[in-house]
Amino acid sequence: MRSLVQADTGNIIAIARREFVTRARTRTFVISTLVLIIVAVAVGLVPVVIGYLNRDSTRVAVYVGATDLHGDPIATLDALLNPPPSRDAGGAPATTAKAYTIVRSTDLEADRRRVLDGKLNALLDVERDAGGEAVFTVYTSEPDSGRTALISRQAATSIAVADRLGRIGLTPSDQASLFVPPQVTIRSPDLSKPAASSEANAQDLADTALIFALEMFLLLAIILYGTWVAQSVVEEKASRMMEIVLVAASPFQILAGKVLGVSAAALLQFVAVVGATLAALLAEGQVASIVLGESGGPSLPSGLTPTVLVAFSVFFVLGFVLYAVLFAAAGSLVSRQEDVNQIVQPLTLAGSAGFLIATYSSIGMFDPNAAWVVALSWVPFLSPYMMLSRLAAGTAGLLEVGIAVALLLATIVLVTWFAGR
Repeated sequence: MRSLVQADTGNIIAIARREFVTRARTRTFVISTLVLIIVAVAVGLVPVVIGYLNRDSTRVAVYVGATDLHGDPIATLDALLNPPPSRDAGGAPATTAKAYTIVRSTDLEADRRRVLDGKLNALLDVERDAGGEAVFTVYTSEPDSGRTALISRQAATSIAVADRLGRIGLTPSDQASLFVPPQVTIRSPDLSKPAASSEANAQDLADTALIFALEMFLLLAIILYGTWVAQSVVEEKASRMMEIVLVAASPFQILAGKVLGVSAAALLQFVAVVGATLAALLAEGQVASIVLGESGGPSLPSGLTPTVLVAFSVFFVLGFVLYAVLFAAAGSLVSRQEDVNQIVQPLTLAGSAGFLIATYSSIGMFDPNAAWVVALSWVPFLSPYMMLSRLAAGTAGLLEVGIAVALLLATIVLVTWFAGR
């Protein structure tokens, strides 16, 4: 009995080693790994790149043709386009350059030509129509849906409202108190939890984006590397190599070996990409200091807690193995490479469905506590996405995570046996 088990294990390891070495030595694998690492580093340094591209202020000129206009349109536009700077640890305003430079225009035609030549990004013309209302024209080479045009519309609304209030005799100080927003507090029904603040809301948004990125990584890995597994099976069948291998190994051994070998190559590439991303995030502060002159130390997103990391690692490995077995079984149903994409479409749709439901529940489009969402988070084909999202949101406990993991393991064993048949 022991010798039989050793023979089965030896065959699986031999097939897995062959699949791993064959895949890892290909030029496509090496080049794609290098390209993905470069892309991962670039993604990790996106804030630095955006800061470098926006290091020069956007210049906007304002021409006030309505000389009796109430209020200062330049100050209004500056307040909208340049929000107040953040404060440092001592409470003093941080010294950061303004994203927009607002200047007064004295020659409408000359400045319009400067916009046309690219010397000005936009020109706002404020006039008064026959009925006495302030009217606005924004001259810009950007599309009408661009950021400058959008905020210029907001500024035009504020300027027009201030002008109307001034014309009926309301002083600027009274106008300022009129538009002060009321205090609104958002709280959890659990009064032991603190009330949300703007900083907490921003942190929740960052944590949601982090979970979205992790789930997207899982979906891409399943689709990309699962297709590798299916193609590997079809390659063997097309070359008639499968008939020779079946003489020395059982279908279950071939299936397990192929899944392990191709999965090992896929995970090697995936770990290299994730490692490059983490390294870029850690080096972001130093790179920003060199490129932009901004200080900052290495930091990781606060939502990347040990619990989230462990849960992601477990669900990533188990979810990937489950889909890899299914992709291998799907590949065994066809004999041509041209049919691979068609046969794996249902599996791709199943993975995408789990990703979309998890994303919609994390952003509030679906109630994360709804009975159907909780039930679907235990379905093995969906749980790698949904349970990770519920755990990060605090709507799933460790017991529920443990049940989902146990169901995943049982499903992997069952699906592997079925796929071998």
